[in-house]
Amino acid sequence: MILKKADNYDEIEVNQEFTPLELGGHKGIIKKVEEYTSEISGNTSLKVAVDTDSTDKQPHYYQEQFDNNTNADKKWSTGATKYVSLKEDENCVRMLKAFITAVENSNPNFTYDWNKDINQLNGKKVGLVFGWEEYEKQDGSIGTATKLTQFRSIDKVDNVKIPKVKLLDGSFVEYESYHKSTTNEVPSEFTNITVVDNDDSPFEI
Repeated sequence: MILKKADNYDEIEVNQEFTPLELGGHKGIIKKVEEYTSEISGNTSLKVAVDTDSTDKQPHYYQEQFDNNTNADKKWSTGATKYVSLKEDENCVRMLKAFITAVENSNPNFTYDWNKDINQLNGKKVGLVFGWEEYEKQDGSIGTATKLTQFRSIDKVDNVKIPKVKLLDGSFVEYESYHKSTTNEVPSEFTNITVVDNDDSPFEI
């Protein structure tokens, strides 16, 4: 077989450099919060999309990843998105309160106003905790993706422990044990991504 060289082959840029996001705690900023309703369950959540803050050890990590993606249909990583359920059972209310409290503690003089739109959360600082989550590849093998797992007060993330790894079956295992026992590769730059609508940037604040 002889490969056919595409007309635009020489003009296409390929990004060969990729630095994984360090697991554990990061100083973050909320890029956009929106209401999301699952088409499967019908349950409503807050869809919280974030990036690392300018003061973080890896500043603007997801924005730079997006900007450096040369694909025509470039997408924003779902690793930087977390869904906070709005169901009124005790566990879900506790998770929502933990999120709101983390934002309030991370932004002096900010108190969430329950009479105003959720857009008040956009642009606010918050602590982020990232860990690994297993997923099944198209070939049936198991890979790992870096995911936002928790929100914390921004002053609490410097020495936070790397969270347990979420396995494909929904169970969890300590990161240290998983890392020693698995041969899974470091998550790739384009693992688990989602489409955004804005051509220039996925968020407008």
